[in-house]
Amino acid sequence: MAKEIGNMKLDMIGIITKDIKKAVEFYETLGFKMIDSPSEDYIELDNNGVRISLNTAKMVTSIYGYEPVTVGDKIELAFLCDSTIEVDALYNKMVTAGYESFKAPWDAFWGQRYAIIKDIDGNLLSLFANQ
Repeated sequence: MAKEIGNMKLDMIGIITKDIKKAVEFYETLGFKMIDSPSEDYIELDNNGVRISLNTAKMVTSIYGYEPVTVGDKIELAFLCDSTIEVDALYNKMVTAGYESFKAPWDAFWGQRYAIIKDIDGNLLSLFANQ
């Protein structure tokens, strides 16, 4: 008989970055604030709900025992915006600041305004709002 798992929940998403200073600049431009910086290799961002941490590849290597692969689009973070106007404004703010667009805002067939940008390490970040 399998043992039942308790009230497990997703608590934090760790993002591995090659350049933590540039990653902080990106996420601050996106609208996050740093709340914790116990070392030069680990920073937490203020987010209402699931915690978000930025972790240097160097720190993660010391934990994993090997250098993590930092390419690919295996996971996408999706950030709910207050309105469809905010999706467009935030997308334009990031692109104007020099960050890479993956897909410009569009009205998705599933009923949301959607846009996708890339962070400095090529991770896909969706910005969306219900229509």
